[in-house]
Amino acid sequence: MASTFAILTLATSFSGGLQTAIRQKVGLFYGSAQVRLLDQHSPYETQVHYTALGLDSTEWMQMAWKAGVASGPEGMEGIQWLGWERWNASWNQLIYRGRAPESAYEIVLSRTLSQRLGLGIGDEMAYYASREAGAAPTLRYLSVTGLYETGLAEWDAQTAVGLLSGIRSLQRWPDSAQATWVRFDPRALSPKDVEGLRAQLPVSLDVFLPGSDLQALYQWLDLFDANVAILAVVLILVGAVNLGGTLLILSLEQQRALALLRAIGWPSAHAPVALAGMLVPMLLRGALWGIGIAIGLLAIQDFTGVLTLNPETYYVHHVPVSWNFGRLILLYLIVFLSFTPALFLPWIWIRKMQPAGILKSA
Repeated sequence: MASTFAILTLATSFSGGLQTAIRQKVGLFYGSAQVRLLDQHSPYETQVHYTALGLDSTEWMQMAWKAGVASGPEGMEGIQWLGWERWNASWNQLIYRGRAPESAYEIVLSRTLSQRLGLGIGDEMAYYASREAGAAPTLRYLSVTGLYETGLAEWDAQTAVGLLSGIRSLQRWPDSAQATWVRFDPRALSPKDVEGLRAQLPVSLDVFLPGSDLQALYQWLDLFDANVAILAVVLILVGAVNLGGTLLILSLEQQRALALLRAIGWPSAHAPVALAGMLVPMLLRGALWGIGIAIGLLAIQDFTGVLTLNPETYYVHHVPVSWNFGRLILLYLIVFLSFTPALFLPWIWIRKMQPAGILKSA
């Protein structure tokens, strides 16, 4: 019992922590929702529109992506310039050297791009981009003010982060041009909120969620829940069989007392109550030991990060921990309810036992 509760607690916490950490990091580039043109299928190819939206708030702001080619002392790289209407403070914790951009042509580079291009803080990066298909590229010199690292290798390998004003100037967008509106809030939009927002938008605009734009990534994240569910089913089945066998052995050890009770009129229908009296203490002891051990190990991992991961595969450097007690309590209730069928094996034996034969043999 203790091993079942401990393993399920660790698996649920690690799975939830990894999903939350990756979603938060992806949100740095995507947000928790976007409002953009209906025919803009990729979030990385910003197309402007001219519908004024009253979304500007602490939760919403505009952003744009611009693909181009960067040049440095070590060579040239294709990059994406990500520009925010105002600096996203969440990025400050990711800048390990330098400072955040403050003007139109200032950017922060990832550690990966700075090494590939041979650029450091204070250097200027030549950036070539076309305003429209078939047009000659336009050159801009962007000043590197800082270096960041998110652990998301796919984005770190190609993203320079700055302000939307620089992309506006490069593209010569008029003041009336609207880019992609991005929502920043740890709470996900509910289906009702999404429908309410869509009702306020013109037909040319739509609400997009990261799960629809980044399907492969989010399907991979959903596999963690599936793996935990499979593990839970296996552990519960093994635990229920072992628990049922243990109760049967305990019943066989007390068969003389059970036969005597049956002989004096004790109905077999009351047997589950007696078996539950043996089952519940075992479950509680196993749960307390298992949960206690698991919480101790989770606390050690949360404070020390001793278990590491390959960031190129899992997007994080160490195994994150989720302290979602509501989810854990629901899991424990499911486990407790799933172990109740363990009563049936000894109950069937008690119902079919022959009290007279057992007492004579005694």
